[in-house]
Amino acid sequence: MKIGKGDKYAGDTAWKQWMERCSVARCGAAAAARLRAQISSAMFARLSKFGMGEEDAAGDDPVAFFDSFFMLRGAADAPKPLKAYYASRLAETGVRLADFVCGTLFGSRSGRVHDIIIEWIATLKGWRPHTIRDAEGRRRFVWEGAGDEGVESLEALESAAFNPAELLDAAPMRRAARRALDEVAGKLKIPAARAALLIYIQAQDVAVTTPGVLETLAMGKSRAYSLSAKAMAVLRKTLGSVEGGDSAMFARIFIDVCRAAIPGVEVFEGDGVAVKRL
Repeated sequence: MKIGKGDKYAGDTAWKQWMERCSVARCGAAAAARLRAQISSAMFARLSKFGMGEEDAAGDDPVAFFDSFFMLRGAADAPKPLKAYYASRLAETGVRLADFVCGTLFGSRSGRVHDIIIEWIATLKGWRPHTIRDAEGRRRFVWEGAGDEGVESLEALESAAFNPAELLDAAPMRRAARRALDEVAGKLKIPAARAALLIYIQAQDVAVTTPGVLETLAMGKSRAYSLSAKAMAVLRKTLGSVEGGDSAMFARIFIDVCRAAIPGVEVFEGDGVAVKRL
């Protein structure tokens, strides 16, 4: 089985059912199938980050464990199951369900799936997870009673990367992002590649007055600074009319679209750009 690539968002309808009912099994057949596919894939993908595979699960159902975590765990500041707590927070904050699922539930190391997998491994292996803080204050896990196998699993985790955007069908968002970029360029009356560069360097904290940027834009500092400010103002107004344009997920996809729209210019985070006039 190829891990991780099949993770696609099960859809708002399916996840709303999950929030309302006790488990995936109690959702409608179609919703349950989509949820099972996403949760299983995400759980096994995260398990692989610890250097383990489905054989380590020994037939244990990842979806059942996922559900039990939310039914049995309580919220730290509210006397209710964690899932019920999340449902109330979603209603209060108005966060998009897709952002909640891909961020709070399945997002990188801050996602709940990380804690779920820690508990799942502890159950499967009989290891005891122990939290420590390194010299920089970052949280790390050690496996007590795991021996060399536990060390190898943590080394695999440290070397792994996870992109929560893989949980979504990003094509519609990418199309919306490209339309937004073209709209910004049109309002500024500049090529899309130039607009993309102005936006991208802002996202990477590269000053528009960096020599390589100025040479790429083929303009002086004053004009470049003014155009950069206008680009961001137009972008904020444009994204205000895009559904989901204020979400973190859309922002990541939009910046990726901007990067792809800069032909032949190698962009370095924090260091500037190679020169190719746009």
